[in-house]
Amino acid sequence: MPRHISDSERLVIAKLNRTETELKQARETIEQYARQLKTQTAYITELKDANKMLAAQVNFLVRKQVSHA
Repeated sequence: MPRHISDSERLVIAKLNRTETELKQARETIEQYARQLKTQTAYITELKDANKMLAAQVNFLVRKQVSHA
């Protein structure tokens, strides 16, 4: 014969279920933010590399122009 579950036990079980759902949603949100951060970090690295290359090209062109002046 199944054991009777009291109202307080039902409330605890319901709260536990809500908390587990909230934790699952929080984990999914954190994973999403982690993916976004990884993408943004890669993009920033790409921009920094492009900036270094452009700075080197500008420096080369300035030196070339100064030497021909």
